[in-house]
Amino acid sequence: MSEDSLIIKKSYLDLPLFKQAFVHKSISSKENNERLEFLGDAVLEIIISEYLYNQFSGMNEGKLTQIRASLVNTQSLAEIFLQFDCKDMLQTSKGTHKLDESHKHSIYAGTLEACIGAIFIELGFDESKIFVQHLFQGKFSLINEHKEFKDAKSRLQEALQAKGYEPPKYLVESNKEGNCFDCKVEFNGKIFHASASLKKESEQKVAELILLALDQA
Repeated sequence: MSEDSLIIKKSYLDLPLFKQAFVHKSISSKENNERLEFLGDAVLEIIISEYLYNQFSGMNEGKLTQIRASLVNTQSLAEIFLQFDCKDMLQTSKGTHKLDESHKHSIYAGTLEACIGAIFIELGFDESKIFVQHLFQGKFSLINEHKEFKDAKSRLQEALQAKGYEPPKYLVESNKEGNCFDCKVEFNGKIFHASASLKKESEQKVAELILLALDQA
């Protein structure tokens, strides 16, 4: 086991919903982690928001929002999930498993949010707060209130400008219900895409994927 592994309580592993949190929709259309991910996303946001509000009493709303976004974006959540000592519990279809890492990061991030949602339902808010603080302790220790925090789209635009690339064009389509947005960007001969319940979030997710690809290039 890596020294950077996050040890997950053995008691969590016996919880039915915690087990379900590791089931991707490509395995089951009904008994998957999507609803838990939806809930966990909201629980995570309030816990992180409360931590930042209490920790940085003199910081304005704009800066707090930037720091929170840097903590809960797709790449950050995926990094944390990949430190789980039980990450091998993740169940995906063979086709999904063969996706390149940049596409699987959104799956990792969603699974982490689903785990938070499962702890919230099974054990309550206080335990989910302890769980989140455990997950983010490393990232909390690196927060520098004097650092400039920007969202993924802003960081991507700056990175592309520095390399002489044109700004990306985000093509977004929604489903008939208007509760799911799919964003696509063609960059450097590849198509990057991601979906979210909000248009802006789908764009941010795609920007994160392109930033990850730039880092790995």
